[in-house]
Amino acid sequence: MLVRLTVDPDACIGSAECVAVDPAAVELDESGTAFVLVSELEEERAKEISDACPIGAFSISPL
Repeated sequence: MLVRLTVDPDACIGSAECVAVDPAAVELDESGTAFVLVSELEEERAKEISDACPIGAFSISPL
């Protein structure tokens, strides 16, 4: 199932664990905040990225 992955930029601490898990889907911007590159992801892929975040800055929602 396809889902939408979003990141709360105010919560992001820039640990880059999400980027390590899936650099094709997430990058850090010039200020060190994560942003999602892909608007729709398979649920399992989105969960892997979200679970890698040490502070839970990501959320997953159905399309």
